[in-house]
Amino acid sequence: MAAATKPDIASLLGQSAFSAAECESALQGRTPLPQQLGNSVVRLCLVSGLRRHVTLARSAEMAELCTYEGQEVFTRARNARLIMSNEVPAREQMMTAATQPYCIWHPDVAREETYRRVAEEFPGMRYQVGRACAVAGYARLYHELDLLPDPSIAEEAREAAQAGGIGKAGSREIYESIMAAPMRYAVMNDYNVTIELDMPPPGALLNADTAVRASLEARSKYHQHFRSWHYFNITEDWGIGLEKVELGPAKLMENEVELLAAPLPADLPTMNKDLLILAAAYEGNVDRYARLRRPGCSVPYELHCLVPGVHRSTAMAMWLARNPDIMKVVADHWDSSMVVALRRAIHARHVMNNSISRLLPDATPFVPHDELPYWIWYPTLPSPHIMCELAQARPAMRSQCARACVAGNHQWAYTKIMDMPGEEEGDADGASKSERIPLASDPFLQKEAESSGNREFYVSDLKRRRAELGLPPRPSRRIQDQEWKLAIPWQVGDTSSAELLGFLQDSGSSVVHVGQDWGMWECLGAELGRVRLHLSSQPEAIARARKEEGGGGC
Repeated sequence: MAAATKPDIASLLGQSAFSAAECESALQGRTPLPQQLGNSVVRLCLVSGLRRHVTLARSAEMAELCTYEGQEVFTRARNARLIMSNEVPAREQMMTAATQPYCIWHPDVAREETYRRVAEEFPGMRYQVGRACAVAGYARLYHELDLLPDPSIAEEAREAAQAGGIGKAGSREIYESIMAAPMRYAVMNDYNVTIELDMPPPGALLNADTAVRASLEARSKYHQHFRSWHYFNITEDWGIGLEKVELGPAKLMENEVELLAAPLPADLPTMNKDLLILAAAYEGNVDRYARLRRPGCSVPYELHCLVPGVHRSTAMAMWLARNPDIMKVVADHWDSSMVVALRRAIHARHVMNNSISRLLPDATPFVPHDELPYWIWYPTLPSPHIMCELAQARPAMRSQCARACVAGNHQWAYTKIMDMPGEEEGDADGASKSERIPLASDPFLQKEAESSGNREFYVSDLKRRRAELGLPPRPSRRIQDQEWKLAIPWQVGDTSSAELLGFLQDSGSSVVHVGQDWGMWECLGAELGRVRLHLSSQPEAIARARKEEGGGGC
């Protein structure tokens, strides 16, 4: 009986069905190669397996796969494994930047002499070698490389020195030498996995933008619809694994908590910095946010914090308007369609500044109906004259304009808007008849009237208007997915909290928690109440809270 014909690599690359068995086999470094080499999850598993199993890296099948154009990700993973196994790849295997791996220090560290040979034979990899020296504590080799001082190498060295181990003294020496330099340069970029050798930007700071080695231990179990939420992918496998490996919640140390209520230092400590980003976004602090945010990606609940932050800050609103790419990145992490929430927030801030020119019908570009803002009176009440002008120019905004006048108790402006004629304008403004509710029956306007200090006037006026128009005595109940408009901003727009946390988690869990009301910001609920209480509390109270949480220390 003739032996089965071995499928060629080209045919394997054309097969893209998901296979759990092939994922496990690849992660365990087994041969033959997966049959479904066109499947993205299987490919990630193969990259991860390659980085951990030298037998797979040395196999003839892998050597053949690496000869195919467009499969350089496997070539890089194979070369990384060989280096970490103290084998310097042949020159033809690693001649171009496309075949040179970025991370050559995880999951294993090579001997110092191996890294020295890599730097000698492949000068374009000197910074990868320098980073490996920071991890392993190879101070002598690091100094031989004569590299520009790079923040990512400094952060890696600092982390390795703090973690202890046989190379901690060398790592400390590398860190101190970089910090003593008069200028640092952004050569390595862990976000886009690039190395800028020609013109690295000077003046780089330690900004907690490094995927330090310890963070690479986290794993997410493979599955058919695998999607990683990691910020970094320096190993090019997105942290895929056989099982989930969690590093545990990142609790802010006391010196890190202090950064929430103090000017940022030139160089940040080793930290996750997510809570710093979220707090800056929520408070509309554009200076802190612009420095801290992660380029090209978004942290969980960043959108939820940024929407109220834009309402609070003119500077944040104008900066984001000039950077639509950042708005897209932030929205895409949650729901790409919610980028309009940021646009609405920007328009709202301008209205609160009494500038409505961008919303007028003849403005260029024209602002469509779905980008018209709702919360145009919180946290700043606009002029009642401006509300009248806006209501006249954009009939679709009469509800929020009238409501703003109720909130500010501008009775004359409220009356003027309520008396404005013309249902036809609503059609021209993009609101269909089925969408429109007569102002007198608007449930959100009614809610504001009932909460007003001048409640008697506004409630009775709305009731009178409904009667005159032959409308039902009670406001419309057609709320659908707009319950958030029932909120009274001055009551819930920026809430405090009575829950004192013993520790602040360096994550979105400090601003969004189980059982939380999703609030007024288009159901994008987030609040800084618990964070602010922690910052304001005395050490004794925090210590008691930690004891109640079941932990006395970090």
